[in-house]
Amino acid sequence: MTKEKLRREVLRLTRCDSINDSKELIKIYCEFLFTATKNHAKDDAKSPAQRDGKLIIQMMLTKLLHLQNATNGIEYVSQDGSRLNRIIDPTIIASMVRNVFETVGMFNLIYRNTKSEDEKTIIYILWVHAGLKYRHRFESVITKEENREKLEDEKSQMVQMIADIEATALYQQLSPENQEKIKTKLKEKDYKIKFENNNVVFLAWQDLAKVMDLKPGFFDNVYTYFSLYAHPSNVAVFQFRELFQNPDDFLRTTNFNLMKLFIFTSIFIADYIKVFPNVLKTFEKLDTRDQIVIDFHNFAFRDESYCINGARKAVE
Repeated sequence: MTKEKLRREVLRLTRCDSINDSKELIKIYCEFLFTATKNHAKDDAKSPAQRDGKLIIQMMLTKLLHLQNATNGIEYVSQDGSRLNRIIDPTIIASMVRNVFETVGMFNLIYRNTKSEDEKTIIYILWVHAGLKYRHRFESVITKEENREKLEDEKSQMVQMIADIEATALYQQLSPENQEKIKTKLKEKDYKIKFENNNVVFLAWQDLAKVMDLKPGFFDNVYTYFSLYAHPSNVAVFQFRELFQNPDDFLRTTNFNLMKLFIFTSIFIADYIKVFPNVLKTFEKLDTRDQIVIDFHNFAFRDESYCINGARKAVE
């Protein structure tokens, strides 16, 4: 492929002006995620945290495959022959992209953003503890003895998790006020914190855009935007009504939502390779075009220091 043709292809697949271009880019992401999963399934995980972190690539693959199916649209013919013409529902796309944002943000917060093993240990344990504590809401409806035994075992594990947090040197260096903040998160079934100069800073989902070091201004309200569609807000209802007044409107909105998907997926892949460097071998076996388009939104919406490799130089 000539340099000029490569430039045109990269431009087409990074701009994604049409649904077909967007679907092609999703396919490129899925092919890489699948191949990386297959090639590195047997790579050693040195800890439970690494074992769980490795699995996130498989979760991202299934999310993108579902989104790929969603971009095929839906149609319906009733028994009396009435027809719903093929449409794509951008509100469904938005809800699914919000889930991708949360997954990418979680991975970055625990595995990429942490500056020490103690930081990673504390936030990882908070994450695990939060999930188990949420599940224990079903305690009152447990009927099988084996599930009751599992619950009691998990309760013992959760006690040990708290002890493991308190045993870290970082926790012991914190002021009583900051130690109490961690205890608060344990009670709240939450893990979204970061450490700044031995201070515990509480985070909301929206804050994870800053944690991922996304350029300011582009993503200040991204989580709020997607949350409008994840819940049946009145805004979601009246915007849904307007989406199908013009056939181009739902396609345009779908592509707008997919562009956010591409940014988050690009960031995830860059972060995943940083955390699991062996995966770079699989990445660099891709066509140069695919390397560039996968990495493009990662460095374009962060900065050059986050680049996966130097593939983009092929079009400079």
